[in-house]
Amino acid sequence: MERREGYPNLDLKQSGNLLRYQIRKSGYSVQDIQNYLVLSCPQPVYRWFQGKTLPSVDHLYALSRLLGVHMEELLAGPQESPLYREAFGEKRYLFSYLRQLSRAS
Repeated sequence: MERREGYPNLDLKQSGNLLRYQIRKSGYSVQDIQNYLVLSCPQPVYRWFQGKTLPSVDHLYALSRLLGVHMEELLAGPQESPLYREAFGEKRYLFSYLRQLSRAS
């Protein structure tokens, strides 16, 4: 997918990390998610976790209901998610932010 400057894009990798974090935090396994979403195999869930793809809107909605969070809490834009910073540490967030700033200059 083409990324455009100035256009808000989702960060697939961070979104995958958030999905994994929220699912594990809630005590669910990949198999639990597979069964809940009636997926024929677990590979889509692993692809979400790896940041290769995102769940469909229907799956995001179902996951948000299951996990008790808003759909937006399962998705991350570039360095904007407070939950990502909480889950993966402020230092990591700051380092990544500084690296992006140095690339921009």
